[in-house]
Amino acid sequence: MAGIGIGPGDFAIFEIDDPDERAREIDARLQPRLLHVGRQLAAGLSRVVGRELVPQAGRSPRRRGTAPGEALVTFAETERELRGVPYLALSVTREQLHARIAVRGTSDRNLLMRRAMERESGNLARRGKPFRRLRHYTGWKGEELPEIAPAGSTAFWQEVAEALSPPGGRQAGVDLGVAWPREEARSLAVGDVLGAFRDLAPLYKLLVNAQ
Repeated sequence: MAGIGIGPGDFAIFEIDDPDERAREIDARLQPRLLHVGRQLAAGLSRVVGRELVPQAGRSPRRRGTAPGEALVTFAETERELRGVPYLALSVTREQLHARIAVRGTSDRNLLMRRAMERESGNLARRGKPFRRLRHYTGWKGEELPEIAPAGSTAFWQEVAEALSPPGGRQAGVDLGVAWPREEARSLAVGDVLGAFRDLAPLYKLLVNAQ
């Protein structure tokens, strides 16, 4: 089975030191490739989550004078701004390929999502194998990978729930997923990536169906 087409040359873009040059290479070379992969994945992902997902170019925060640390394609039910909206993402960094589910920022559904995850925290902790490689990316700066999350703990999922609607006006959002090292990513097929998203699908369904 053919690989998804993300290879050494794509990861090498993140070795470019000049921030502007790296950003140009990401936009010109890597982002179109990720969008192509996204279109290959979209139909399968839509079947997995039971909703029509639209792939679009994601954009991680960029600061002037700082080289971007990742490129990504996102999958959601809308093409509008994803603030406070659950979405799936496939991202590339210097050393890894990542499959993730995230909610960033605030919407009128944040409290509903928090309560839904609080109610399901015990069931999520008992899922076992699908979450054995789960990492908590919230606040990650794109350098050393976050440690494997204690996903078998109800307390962990309660903390994730709180982050969806935190007290004290703190930034709302969660970012969870799995990673493949760059050496492994080059041989991944579409089915392999879909398998990872299938493991994350219960989280997506929980958040988008929150009432």
